[in-house]
Amino acid sequence: MTPEPAPARDLRRLRLYTFFTVIGSGPLALFVAAMFLAGSREAVLPLTAGAVTASVVLCTAGLALHWHGQGPWRRRLLWFASLAVLLGGAAAEAAAGPVSAAWAAPAGLLVAEAALLWSRPGRRTLALLAGTGAAVASAALAARLGYMEPGIVFMTAVLVPSMAAGIVCQLWHYRVAQELEQARGLAADLAVAEERLRFAGELHDIQGGHLQAIMLKAQVARRYRESDPDLAAEEIRAVEELAREALRDMRAVVGGYRKTALADEIGSAARILKSAGVEASVPDAAPSLDEDTERLLGLLVREATTNLIRHAEPTSANVSIVEVDAEVTVTVVNDGAAEPAEGGNGLSMLAQRFGEAGGRVEHALDGDRWTIKGTLPKPAPRPHRQPRTRTRRARR
Repeated sequence: MTPEPAPARDLRRLRLYTFFTVIGSGPLALFVAAMFLAGSREAVLPLTAGAVTASVVLCTAGLALHWHGQGPWRRRLLWFASLAVLLGGAAAEAAAGPVSAAWAAPAGLLVAEAALLWSRPGRRTLALLAGTGAAVASAALAARLGYMEPGIVFMTAVLVPSMAAGIVCQLWHYRVAQELEQARGLAADLAVAEERLRFAGELHDIQGGHLQAIMLKAQVARRYRESDPDLAAEEIRAVEELAREALRDMRAVVGGYRKTALADEIGSAARILKSAGVEASVPDAAPSLDEDTERLLGLLVREATTNLIRHAEPTSANVSIVEVDAEVTVTVVNDGAAEPAEGGNGLSMLAQRFGEAGGRVEHALDGDRWTIKGTLPKPAPRPHRQPRTRTRRARR
């Protein structure tokens, strides 16, 4: 098990739980063994207790090395030492009388460590079955030879797979959670990268034509500046107009990557959040608004989505639209905001644009919940013209 970067979200708690489950299996094995040793003969009790304790400590040390990603050679030395102590203690107890069930739980630790040492992921179930079979077969042979009571075979068949499977399955569960977390991070990075590529493509499409036309007209003006000054001056004026148009388009691209409806921005935000593993709640439909209002509210949704992907560790996000009287408000709320975030360039530009349109942008942090809210006035409806009715004068 190789060391991993600092886990995110709930993986910290899962990592802590897995650590105590794996390392805590040693004290658990000692507790189970002590219960069976309570009725042992006093002559062999110190030897049996010491051998059980030494075997458990050595095997638990090997599991700790596995948890910290250490190489296998030291773990193998500890495993063979633990096995030798276990077999030696059991043989000493058998020489003095029947063998107790105190060796079953330490044997489960040995089976788990053997599966982690000598089998690859995906085949550890077979290793667990093989180790359990070997332990049960050894107990059955000892019972047949008269060194163990038949009931101890049943205890071995229960305790060995329980201890071994509990350790291996918990490590497998944590590994799967790590891989899912890494995949979720890659999906979030991919979503941001796709948005950047889309922006770069739009910038190229919009400005590429302008720059090409400016270059051609500048070449024409340079070529005819002496032979046809009027044509050269006309081309220079065309270059100036193209430059103004390119500047307007550049500002439009910077202010909003693309012209789109509010419903499209909400749908794009939902797809990005879903690809990043964030549970998103979005409205089913967006109200019909004028183009400028939809563009600003769409910019708010896009900026909030980008910020929560880049600067937070969210698990859920909620987008809502509320229309009250003559105002429309879009609110984006997400969790996972660990530190208070100050308004960056994106939020500052957004607040300025909302202010110019008579609206406002508000953001606040409550615990780990970050809220950004944008409010704009609805455009006044155009007065409905009543159809004119013609009155005819009565003929005399």
